[in-house]
Amino acid sequence: MTKLSGKASKLRFNNLDFLRAFALIVGVLLHSLSIYLEPADGSEPRPLAAILFIWIHSWRMPLFMLLAGFFTCLSLSERNTGSYAINRLLRLGTPLVLLWLAIPAVDESASQMLKIPEGISWFTTGQEFTLRLDHLWFLYYLLIFYTLMLSIRSMSPQFFEKLTNVKLNFITILIVWLPLISLTTPWARPIGGIFAEIPTTFGEVKIGSMLFMFAFFIIGMQVFNSQELLNRLQRKVFWLPSILCCSIIPISLMAWGIMKDSPFTFSSSLEQWIICSMSTFASLFMVLGLIGFSAKLITQTGPILTWVVRLSYPTYVFHITFVYSVGGYLLFAGVNAAIVVVCSFFAGIIGSVIIYYLLIKFTPLDWIFNGYKTSKFQIKSKTLNKFTNHL
Repeated sequence: MTKLSGKASKLRFNNLDFLRAFALIVGVLLHSLSIYLEPADGSEPRPLAAILFIWIHSWRMPLFMLLAGFFTCLSLSERNTGSYAINRLLRLGTPLVLLWLAIPAVDESASQMLKIPEGISWFTTGQEFTLRLDHLWFLYYLLIFYTLMLSIRSMSPQFFEKLTNVKLNFITILIVWLPLISLTTPWARPIGGIFAEIPTTFGEVKIGSMLFMFAFFIIGMQVFNSQELLNRLQRKVFWLPSILCCSIIPISLMAWGIMKDSPFTFSSSLEQWIICSMSTFASLFMVLGLIGFSAKLITQTGPILTWVVRLSYPTYVFHITFVYSVGGYLLFAGVNAAIVVVCSFFAGIIGSVIIYYLLIKFTPLDWIFNGYKTSKFQIKSKTLNKFTNHL
């Protein structure tokens, strides 16, 4: 991997920092919209909610995985493998532990919506400890990806270099990555090339979705070493038609699936592969288009951008309880669907921000969410520094 030096080693990709934060925050909206995919009150699904959900769902997690691969290469240009492995274990594993011990699950249809966190319930009542993943399933996949890639880097540095130092261009993406990802799509998105299968508990693996996400992770590592491609993505002639076209495709696929005699059931192999190819194309080029657009839109950081980036990770970790409890209450109260979505979204944001300022910002937990160097809570200790240097 190319070793960055001087100013380059300190370079922050402000547009990609924002995109990563945006992918997390728009996930809050995604879960607000999901209330109306199959409403718990037995009412009809809302078409507009489904359209917005499908649009976001088609690119959000592929974007996040690609950015994770990109920032992995950036970090490994400055850290050794062992230090980065500790960093990833702590910063990805701790939120999963918090999910099990402190974040209640929500059942909107139950009289008591909030459930005791399963770790506490297991300890106090002996109830089964399922190691649920919920909305943090992607952290589990990332732990697998980092374990694999950092092991390869330690055991076979030359192979790691060959894999990540590929200089991508549009031809490589079209003739190599697009077909490869399309092959995983029938297993990753078995319902009409749209809805993905994801793991629900720690230890469970959905091989299709894992390979699909891993492909975007590797692409992100290769994009880091493809400066010419990054420059080309910024051209309006690329990102504007990419975003427009790739926004229409998933909605069209949803409409096609709904119009089938048995919804989202494609009996013809040809139909299935057309669906998978179009779905993959839309996800891949929407992600690339968003990267190009963000590079033109954001050229420097500022206090608002820094604040959004800082709060995005803890907001996503803690939002789910607020979104579904507030959304569920308003749903059964008969409130208008648009108001329910808006209120549950802001409940997820505001509730999580309150938790951040009360319980995280001035505690060691901020080291997990935002790193030790930028945390307001720091302890001067040579012994502790051996630990915090990894954060």
